Amino acid sequence: MESELERLRKKVENFPSASAYNRLAELVRSSGDDVGAEQACRRCIKEFPRNGQAYVILAEIELGAGRKAEAVKHLLSATERDSRSYTAHNLLAEHYIAERQIDQALAHLRHILTFKANDPAILQRIEQLRPAGADSAVARPAVAPRPPTAAPGITAPARTAQPGTASHAASRLTGLAALCAESGVRGALVADARGRVVTSAGLAPDVEDLLAGLAAEITGAAVRALEAAGTPRLGVWSLTAAQGQIFAFRREGDYTVVALTESGVRPAMLELRARQALHDLGAA
Repeated sequence: MESELERLRKKVENFPSASAYNRLAELVRSSGDDVGAEQACRRCIKEFPRNGQAYVILAEIELGAGRKAEAVKHLLSATERDSRSYTAHNLLAEHYIAERQIDQALAHLRHILTFKANDPAILQRIEQLRPAGADSAVARPAVAPRPPTAAPGITAPARTAQPGTASHAASRLTGLAALCAESGVRGALVADARGRVVTSAGLAPDVEDLLAGLAAEITGAAVRALEAAGTPRLGVWSLTAAQGQIFAFRREGDYTVVALTESGVRPAMLELRARQALHDLGAA
């Protein structure tokens, strides 16, 4: 981890980005240095004031220290800057549930469904909160439920999983294996909206982190730009260089499939495989 920390420290000094600061803060915090993580978050907020994830990390630090009121302020700031922050809305919902302010909790949970429709964990939580005998406000999901981002109650969340740790669902990513088997594909991964590797194939660990961070940064910036233009949907983007290409495929949800390929590879078949990988995760 130390080499990764040094790489990120150099990156934020020479080529700063919100995703690099956030990744640095998470790694520093996972090493037990909450003070260093907080410093990284505050530098991120100063240089990239519209970034919401830094406020989420600060809130998690405050929760770990038992400072609930400060955590709630940070979470509200996060949602103001990023209305699609799953973690912020989910933690705020659990806070309001603990405070018995169910209407406010439901408002945050239902807002999550506006950008992550049919999320099983959120649908289940809403179902648990609705009054006995009331008509169900949401349909039950047709897919197997996945664990929620945060456990019930606004307690300190678990440390962020290390990059490359695949979930049980990710172990079934037949679509990712098929993508990597396509001619000209060097490797591929699935990244979440925070630039963390969910699962990957054919890529070195340092390359995984670089591609996942790049995907989060470019995808986030592109979605914000498209929203400003009135067309918030982003399906595919690519970067082309003399020695290779990077393709990113995204559907509605928090996951992006990133493929590193040889030059000249066309995206048509790759997109089909990427959609299958997202489907395997329940994200397409």
